[in-house]
Amino acid sequence: MIVVKDPKIFNKKEFNPKNKEEILNKQLVESFILSYTEKDCLKRGTKLSDDDYQSCWCEIIPLSSGGDNGKMCIPFKNSTFQKSLKKFMNRFKEEKAKLEFKCTCSNNKSKTIIGRFNTITDEIKVE
Repeated sequence: MIVVKDPKIFNKKEFNPKNKEEILNKQLVESFILSYTEKDCLKRGTKLSDDDYQSCWCEIIPLSSGGDNGKMCIPFKNSTFQKSLKKFMNRFKEEKAKLEFKCTCSNNKSKTIIGRFNTITDEIKVE
């Protein structure tokens, strides 16, 4: 009989980033994993060390019965935000999901950005 112990992959307390890239990676992972509320997610966005990233509180809003509603914190690059939304929309459309996806984002310049798409109308907006 083989017994496999559950390996410890990552310990936040023991991880000490050594360069800018590692610092940013830790910040992005923490935004995604540790933000359970909109307030916490948006606060993390204001503390990101890279100007090209933002932390977004996103919500799935079903537009038909039987759809699942969900809320989560997702980091996005500012420079590719609209392109990323289009990829998400296409993925949902492949699954025939009828929904609106809305994100409220913050960055280290304390700027709020709203991004959304609708799989029925194919409309994507970033404002």
